[in-house]
Amino acid sequence: MQTVNIKRTAACYLLLLAAYVGGAFVPLMNNDSAHHANIALYIYQTGEWTRLVTQGQDYFDKPHLLFWLAAASFKVFGVNAFAYKLPSLLFSLLAVYATTRLGQLLHTVAVGRLAGIVLASALAFVLANNDVRMDALLTGSIMLATWQLAAFVASEEREQGRWRHLVLGGLGLALGFATKGMIGVGMPLIAIFVHLLYRRDWARLLDVRWLALGLITLAFASPVLYAYYQQFGERGVKFILWAQNVERLSGERFGKAGADDPLFFVHSFLWAFLPWALLAIWAVCSDGVRLVRARLQLLAGDEMLTLGTIVVMFGVISLSNFKLPHYLNILLPFFAIQLAAWLVPRLAHPVSRKRLWWVQAVAIFVLALLALALNGWVFPLHDPLLAVGAVVLAAAGAWLIYRQAAGARLVMASVSVAALFNLLLNFNCYPQLLSYQGGTVLGQQALALGLDRERLYYLEHQGRANSFDFVTARLTPTLTLAEFSRFAAPVVVYTSTSGRTALEAAGLAVEELARSADFRVSRLNPRFLDPARRAQTLETVYLLRVGGQ
Repeated sequence: MQTVNIKRTAACYLLLLAAYVGGAFVPLMNNDSAHHANIALYIYQTGEWTRLVTQGQDYFDKPHLLFWLAAASFKVFGVNAFAYKLPSLLFSLLAVYATTRLGQLLHTVAVGRLAGIVLASALAFVLANNDVRMDALLTGSIMLATWQLAAFVASEEREQGRWRHLVLGGLGLALGFATKGMIGVGMPLIAIFVHLLYRRDWARLLDVRWLALGLITLAFASPVLYAYYQQFGERGVKFILWAQNVERLSGERFGKAGADDPLFFVHSFLWAFLPWALLAIWAVCSDGVRLVRARLQLLAGDEMLTLGTIVVMFGVISLSNFKLPHYLNILLPFFAIQLAAWLVPRLAHPVSRKRLWWVQAVAIFVLALLALALNGWVFPLHDPLLAVGAVVLAAAGAWLIYRQAAGARLVMASVSVAALFNLLLNFNCYPQLLSYQGGTVLGQQALALGLDRERLYYLEHQGRANSFDFVTARLTPTLTLAEFSRFAAPVVVYTSTSGRTALEAAGLAVEELARSADFRVSRLNPRFLDPARRAQTLETVYLLRVGGQ
């Protein structure tokens, strides 16, 4: 019996499809998503492809790939959330495909298929296509490079076949570098090094063609290096080749978020890899103990690429002085392969399968409980059409579970719950949540009122929103109070309550055009999530017509 055959694989992906489609149209969040989109908007509007600019200042942090791809997407689809998210969605498809192929290369076809399904249904992986940062691009690039380099060292083909793997591996490394610097290069190389070291494959480890890989990667990465040199000179090249990732790990530039919590990524993983987190921890611990007992001797059918990469990189990010949950995303494909390889043989045996069900039932219950809390209390579901859609999806999942053989039911049940959870998240929770993001709401109001975008401004030090700029497709400039006197006709200002007070105190004529509740939706807290206390956490932002009266 095959736990995951072609039909079951297709059924799993079809269940997940609706959730991904919903996420592609959710408005962008402050700060990172809308902020990054506005850097791409600058490129799109100015045509300056070698300059990264944010709020009128040089952007000296992440490399260019996300911004270039988003700007190119804007040219095709216009300036909207879907256009910004599309490149990340495509790289997520690449990540799932490369994970599947790597799982097949290291293990079996069944393992590869299950690994792809596990990755596609993991909560943090789905969220990376909603709150879009660098994660989906980086994950796809790393998995392309790792898969191709693993194929290179495993290949028995004629020489040009192996060179093809090396060239594609170099492309993956360069794409990772162009997304987030040297972490995109270092992680696949660590994976292959650990893989060959465990196999004691000294001939492949010392293959002189690794030197060619460096030249291939450099050639593909040269546009980014050129752009850094054009904008920042030698300082920029040195920064992206070394300082960018080192400064994040040390916490030099961005503070020391999570520095005092050595278990930060352990408890982050518990939600990020739902509904598979508990089984993945069991798999990693079980295989780790077995390898230690074997004193890391090479065992038939074993590989160290996934577990070794997990151990090394989990240790590196855990020692970092700057920790964010989405740093885990690049490890999720390796967890997916590790889990799939451990899970497939156990699902074929009734005794093992029963134990797995007891553990997975806990994860499924937690995800179901979260869905109930979010959609029944935090953001109650009111849309009857969406309710019908959720019922249809749940019924389809139940029917598919019933139709499966015993070994496949655990997989189908997990995917069904994940699909339903993310469907409700993207079609119900996020739209309601973003109704509290004032920049998005007032941007939509500005368009609905037909306001002249060239006469939209911020008041200095009195509130601004990247989401407002993105919705209005204008990089809104800032005015001081003194500068309002130079306008003969009224202008429209996006500002806070204190900004409104300052304008009125300066004796300027002020007319309210629109207002919105405002909350930093990327930083949720218990008071906001509680509908009874939510109002206590909200501020108010305004669109004001100023002057001319």
